[in-house]
Amino acid sequence: MRWFSVRRRLPLSSKVYLGFAAACAVAAFGVARGEASRASGPRSDGPTVPVIVAARDLPGGLTLGEDDLRVQRMPAAWAPVGALTSPDQVAGSVLTARIAAGETVTASRVARSILAGSVAEGRVAVTAVFASVPAGLTVADRVDAYATFGGARPFTTLAGEDLRVLRIDPVVAGLGGRDGTRVTLDVDPSTARQLMEAAATGTLALAVRGMVSVPPSPSPPTVAAVASG
Repeated sequence: MRWFSVRRRLPLSSKVYLGFAAACAVAAFGVARGEASRASGPRSDGPTVPVIVAARDLPGGLTLGEDDLRVQRMPAAWAPVGALTSPDQVAGSVLTARIAAGETVTASRVARSILAGSVAEGRVAVTAVFASVPAGLTVADRVDAYATFGGARPFTTLAGEDLRVLRIDPVVAGLGGRDGTRVTLDVDPSTARQLMEAAATGTLALAVRGMVSVPPSPSPPTVAAVASG
């Protein structure tokens, strides 16, 4: 009696296919292990550069200080365009929009005030339109501001004196369609309020103060020589 084998012989094509599939599986496993090893190990993305990042979540409008920032190195290829690299470039700047902790600070996210460094603590810079400005006025002049009010009995009053000129802009249209020169002045808060009230209801004018003259030093007394004899 003849017994038949339960094992069937595979055709050659099937054996080739299974061998190829096994080889692909081994290759895929090797690639996956290599990628995992590179991901877990130290990365090499070329030379690194220092960049300034936010040390915490920072709101827009904040004047940046040293505690708000930190220096972090990152691959040069990853650094955003305009990334700032030195704390000196950022400290004292104003943040134009909110940034999150760890976000790179770029030049487009910060700004510097043109006038803040020109005004002393407790003083303010105020801009008003003046209907009358002396010809040749410059930022080197000291001025007095006058306000004239109309009505049945027009009058003029002193709105500010001995004020420093910070900026002079071209002629612009003022309130009520009156043309004038826009001038920015260094004033105290009380004078700023007076100027704003006068600009809303009256007409402003500037007068230049005279330069302080230094009295000449007294000349030494002349001693006449007396001849004897």
